[in-house]
Amino acid sequence: MLADRSRALDALIRKTLSPGRLLLTWLLTCVFVLGWTFAVLGLQSVVEGGISYVYAAAFLILAAGAAIPSLLGIRAGLRTGKEARRRLRLWAALDRDAVHDAGLEAGGRVWFWLLMSLLPCAGALVVGGAFVQEVLTTAGAPKDGSSLAYAWGLTAPLAAAGAYGVATALTHRRWFRSLNRQRR
Repeated sequence: MLADRSRALDALIRKTLSPGRLLLTWLLTCVFVLGWTFAVLGLQSVVEGGISYVYAAAFLILAAGAAIPSLLGIRAGLRTGKEARRRLRLWAALDRDAVHDAGLEAGGRVWFWLLMSLLPCAGALVVGGAFVQEVLTTAGAPKDGSSLAYAWGLTAPLAAAGAYGVATALTHRRWFRSLNRQRR
């Protein structure tokens, strides 16, 4: 039974803290940002009116084609991660293996997720800071709201992707520490 437990825990940790999973999160975030950009372009075309309505329809279709699948992919990834963490807790509660449990920390993977997740957070800070700097320093800036929409569309998804990665890394670390406390 301990061998099955070890294999299951190793597989679940590899699944939860996979570098490919982090890169997929980034890719889906980038596709969502692209969809947001198309939506803003479409709404700007609606405001312009005339022949721009054709462009607006095309941009809004592209926005839906990018944003909806990326959101569905992110939702599926969140559900998969939640289920993997639930199974991780269940397998870990079966029994204890002092020798193998020490290797479940996955310190390298946790640090990779933590540090790489700070990159989107830093990107969100840069975009948000650049927008605030532009608003504060430009006297004759147009007040049409498109720059605010672009700033929100870039800042919020980047911050959310970074926060998700940080939360995943810290959740695994907390789980490992609770596993060691139960063993004592």
